[in-house]
Amino acid sequence: MHVAGWYMPGMRSLAELTCGNCAREFFGDLGAGQALYTPMLMEKAGGAMHGAARAPWFASWLQSSYSRRTDTGLKIDIEEMRPIKQALLLNCLDAMYGHCLLKLLNAQYCLDQYPEYDLIVMVPGIMRWLVPEGVAAIWSIDLPLSRGAEWNDWLAKEIGRRVAEFEKCWLSIAISHPHPKSYRIERFTRVVPFALEQWVSRRPTVTFIWRDDRLWSLPAGGGRWTRLKRFMRRGFISRLEDQQQRMTKFAKALKKQIPDLDLAVAGVAQPGGLPQWITDLRRPKVDAALERTWCERYAASHCVVGVHGSNMLLPSAHAGATVELIPAKHWGNILQEILFRNEDLRTAVFRHRILPIDTDPLSVAAVVGAVISTYPDFATYMAPESVSNAVLAAGG
Repeated sequence: MHVAGWYMPGMRSLAELTCGNCAREFFGDLGAGQALYTPMLMEKAGGAMHGAARAPWFASWLQSSYSRRTDTGLKIDIEEMRPIKQALLLNCLDAMYGHCLLKLLNAQYCLDQYPEYDLIVMVPGIMRWLVPEGVAAIWSIDLPLSRGAEWNDWLAKEIGRRVAEFEKCWLSIAISHPHPKSYRIERFTRVVPFALEQWVSRRPTVTFIWRDDRLWSLPAGGGRWTRLKRFMRRGFISRLEDQQQRMTKFAKALKKQIPDLDLAVAGVAQPGGLPQWITDLRRPKVDAALERTWCERYAASHCVVGVHGSNMLLPSAHAGATVELIPAKHWGNILQEILFRNEDLRTAVFRHRILPIDTDPLSVAAVVGAVISTYPDFATYMAPESVSNAVLAAGG
């Protein structure tokens, strides 16, 4: 293959290739993001894919976007903080919120390890507030996540025009799941995570992360749950109403264990329908100010609870602990929605619990209650500072 150029029509960073034997032309993924692990090769004429079996979903995004490519202009907000001499471009565009955020976390590594380069961060507009200080430029693209996989020839030409202004431009590899040692979430959200050393002194605080599009499923088994399933099939109760009832049951069980409990619900949804003593932070529309408010709530929480998904990334990064409910079809994606701190392994295991999504409300409440009540003992007996031979021998 001969390299003829490069092309960036959105989230994909591509090489333009020509086969030296048959003269066919291809687009091939450059090594960035998911393409570090499952790069795809697509023929320009017809869009035939090569390598699709390695990651069918990733191949499908490329092929389908190419077949529906557009040349529609987009609003781009360009912010330049300083002159750019050695450009380094971090492309954070994607169709998934979590993917965008995880790519963006690579910015800290670029800033800290390669200060001689001038980092340009390209993000969807909704992620602008998360860009850390120190970057040379921010390119905010007015592209909703629903169109995040879009192949946009207008955008490719605009990016190409801007990059051509630089003598050279490097592409960040944008690791899909950067290691916790390479980032600190407060560099991005400007919100300091829960201080574990204040666990006992703070009022017990829990936040449930609510989603209307990925619900807390009914438990397996019979009894009244079977009858409830029949009611749902007949339209007497919706799955959303069932989640609301289950949330209320969980809340009451947890408050019975912890009478002084401060419980809130946060997420993209209409508020209402919960007991008045629960703080309802749900809103139907999200902006940067609201997301920061939510992050402050997560950082005040001993524990956050929610269904597996990108909705758990920022909560897990800020809270003292997490209890995640995972659907059966997502067991292969375990831990991908948790942002760990750079900490001791045993502490990480204690702080992050994962349960099947069909776990009933009383059991979830029992787990959350145990995390809150037993962390002080865990820290006493198993935290690194408690089992350091050097510290103990010195009488510390």
